[in-house]
Amino acid sequence: MSKKSITITLFLSFFLCGRFASCTAEETWSRPLPAGEFYTLYDEDQNLLLETGHQIHLKDQYLSGDNRLFEVVHVDEEKKVATANFVEEIELKIFSWTDIQEELGLSVIEAASKEQKRGKIALYHTHNAESYMPTDGSDSINGKGGVHKVGTVFSEALSNMGIEVLYSERLHLPHDRGAYRRSRETVLELLSKNPDAIFDLHRDAAPKSAYAIQLGDEWMTSIQFVVGRQNQNLGINRKYAQSLKKIADDLYPGLIKGIFYGKGDYNQDLTPLSLLLEVGAHTNSRDAAERGISLFAEVVDYYFYGPSAEASGVGQSKVARRSIFGLVIFITSGTIVFYIINVGGFKSAWKRLSTSLSRLKVK
Repeated sequence: MSKKSITITLFLSFFLCGRFASCTAEETWSRPLPAGEFYTLYDEDQNLLLETGHQIHLKDQYLSGDNRLFEVVHVDEEKKVATANFVEEIELKIFSWTDIQEELGLSVIEAASKEQKRGKIALYHTHNAESYMPTDGSDSINGKGGVHKVGTVFSEALSNMGIEVLYSERLHLPHDRGAYRRSRETVLELLSKNPDAIFDLHRDAAPKSAYAIQLGDEWMTSIQFVVGRQNQNLGINRKYAQSLKKIADDLYPGLIKGIFYGKGDYNQDLTPLSLLLEVGAHTNSRDAAERGISLFAEVVDYYFYGPSAEASGVGQSKVARRSIFGLVIFITSGTIVFYIINVGGFKSAWKRLSTSLSRLKVK
């Protein structure tokens, strides 16, 4: 295939991914909660499981810090209280980077040397204004909020380990239903630079105690992973998130608060190696969040490039170098099929695409 053909194919792939989700799942149903409000999730015995600013829906799932999986069976929207039933206890395993490539059907290139150069990690913020009340003086700052400073600390920690960081501080304001649609363009731009993984950094809305944790002699915030249930990459997203939690549990027990599997896609339909991070809550200090994210940088390095390589097949003895072309085509195909199913068939999908193209011509 010629260079020109590849370029055209890549352009069409990104165009279709963007167009098919021009109105994201979050935009059709989610609504940002008023400042300071949050949902509370209990198990069937009324034991507290989770406090979060994410809207909780039926069939959402939550993997607790001690690796018990629950599924939401009742939601009181007025009181913002939900109940979940216990499903099973999960034995976490490391699903390696190489395993992911093989599951996607992409080629794995044997490394000629055991000394491998670290790759690229991409970072961005969908909700730029999010801030930390005790340190920033407000839970929301128009423009680059306190969460950007947490992102900078994360970026610097990764860079100090020899990782090339692609950190976008592009603004996607305001914090409304359209934020994920606006940040989708940023995700596509970052993916075109072929990162090994991409993280969307946020802070949650919850009481201080929900995220405060002491590791050793230091107080910091724990981190919660958020995975979207409505995307064709869910199976791999789930294994990837659980792999990172497994490593974190071994290195820094308690650092990862849990994994929330929520309604939506959070732009994770674009790549299976994408995670939304809730780094503390608005009631925690930014300093505590920065300490937590610094430790998580070690977890990321460990998973992709570190000493876990021989045990998990990552990094040293066998390095999976992704072809951005192959990955984009794979994800695009899945996105198209997933979209057609969700809008009610090929005719409905074609009608919506035709409408979008007509709007482009008008512009």
